[in-house]
Amino acid sequence: MTGFTVRDGRLWRDGERFVAVGVDYHPSGAGCRIWTDWDPAAIERDLREIADAGFSAVRFFVFWRDFEPEPGRLLPEALARLRHTVECAASAGLACVVSLFTIWMNGQLLDPAWRRGRSLFLDADMLTRQEEFAAAVGRELRGTTALLAIDLGDEIGNVSPDPAPSAADVAAWHHRLAAVLRRELPGVLVTQANDVSGVLGQSVFGPANSAALDMISVHGFPTWSPGSIESTAAYKATSLAPFLVRFAAAYGVPFVDELGAYGVDEEVAAHYLRAAAASSLANGAAGVLAWCWQDIASVVEPYSRHPSERFVGLRHLDGTAKPALTALRKVAGAARELSDVRRGRARIALYVPERTRAGGASYLDPEPGTLATFYAHLLLKRAHLDADIVSGDLDGYRLVVCPSATMLTMTDLERLRRHLDSGGFLFCSMGDRLHGFPGEDIAGARLVDFSLLPDGKTGFRWGADAWPVDWDAGRAPAVTVRTTTGTCLGRFGDGTPALVLNEVGEGRVLFCAAPFERQLDRPGRLTSGNAEHLYRRVAELAGIPADVDCADPDVEIVPDGTDRPRRAVVINHGTAPARVDLVWRAGRQHVRVPVSVGAKDWCVVDRPATAG
Repeated sequence: MTGFTVRDGRLWRDGERFVAVGVDYHPSGAGCRIWTDWDPAAIERDLREIADAGFSAVRFFVFWRDFEPEPGRLLPEALARLRHTVECAASAGLACVVSLFTIWMNGQLLDPAWRRGRSLFLDADMLTRQEEFAAAVGRELRGTTALLAIDLGDEIGNVSPDPAPSAADVAAWHHRLAAVLRRELPGVLVTQANDVSGVLGQSVFGPANSAALDMISVHGFPTWSPGSIESTAAYKATSLAPFLVRFAAAYGVPFVDELGAYGVDEEVAAHYLRAAAASSLANGAAGVLAWCWQDIASVVEPYSRHPSERFVGLRHLDGTAKPALTALRKVAGAARELSDVRRGRARIALYVPERTRAGGASYLDPEPGTLATFYAHLLLKRAHLDADIVSGDLDGYRLVVCPSATMLTMTDLERLRRHLDSGGFLFCSMGDRLHGFPGEDIAGARLVDFSLLPDGKTGFRWGADAWPVDWDAGRAPAVTVRTTTGTCLGRFGDGTPALVLNEVGEGRVLFCAAPFERQLDRPGRLTSGNAEHLYRRVAELAGIPADVDCADPDVEIVPDGTDRPRRAVVINHGTAPARVDLVWRAGRQHVRVPVSVGAKDWCVVDRPATAG
């Protein structure tokens, strides 16, 4: 039995709360040839130094070709080296994540020659070979005490794109291999690490397709993310990984097993890691692992093709620390404090419809809608409104946000209707007039027509507030609606309804006839206006003010999730130091607490006793 379990969305070790903060690891000299250019003394030294730096976890990679050079011929010495590395980690006090079927690495396939392009997920012989290899690794690692989790395969969706597996194929692959590992290693945690396409793209590898896994691993690299992230230093960049955490939490226990910055100087990398790692833990990640421990001296594959991959370590080639190492050590030193703040349940749900990521199987299907979820999450954060991302039933939430909906199924509509019948408030914006319109009975309005000439609809007003609308960025034509049972609260420039308030059952709906969230997907657009003020007004209409607030939208506030929050993590995602007054609401009493937090830095703030 391993000593690690997941419970209540958290990671435990031998019955005690455990927060994994550490690094991804290749030996600097050997790089990806760790198992063939075997240097146990270097590995032992590195693992001790990782632990001495204050970290609790390490992740390394099993390159399948080095363990099974021919089908069915497993190398005992390679398996023994793997066990020795896990035992060395245990001796150093480190928990291990072992990435099992490592073929894709740094943009290159390090493939067993005998695979010959056969699908890992569809070819019967390849499935058998994987089962046998997983069983052999499981038997080899029996009795080790440091095994945090087995990662089935690092970004393995990049290995066999043709023919592409279906979601059902991937789910079956997860079930099949997880069963083998649990048989050989009773109690072992199983995960699978995926890039951002598993959330913001159409990949079938991702949180929504991870039912067989114990943890859901995500990678936070703004360089390769959609969503008009302006730079590594941008607000959206350091907000990406915590969004992925919240999204994964809708389906299971989130774990960030790769986090880092490419193509930037050392200070920018440190600032990125400091803010993104702290925010990820505060938002519910069971652990955070930085890419990677040290710059790589090796110049063979994959570094011969991608030399820039050699210089993203926390330490230089000579072992001296980069600023990012200091940044991560600060996070590691406060890991429990950061992680323990996020608990309980929010009053607001950011709803993910069941076919949000289905994508264009035919001309009838709209584009995936998770970019709208990303922007809605950012708007809620900028308005300091705490929200859970929810993919299922909405029972118990007071406000539900359904942003720029592109595909609402009958299941989705039934969930929204139940929420309204129970007296809840719904804000629903429309991303596709055919499949994302919630219906006249919910919207309180009727579709009239679309137009590719958006004159008169390039913005809308609600009282004294106004917001622009970029229909091209929203990937939708302008739409005209007319009210039926609803009341028009906001109008486009041409006078037609943009915001319609409708009563449904015991609840209320505010329907927005524009893809408000998705149209923010242009560089600079999110942070240059007052887009988050629309969400503030929606929350006020629903009777849900921010529990802990401040005037700076770049400052994220993560309250402890109780009815009267006593503690909050404050993360400055801005590029300049922030001086703000935190406003704690306790009944009718408001208490202001001045807080100073550096650029891309964070702190933990307690509510003063005078706040009740």
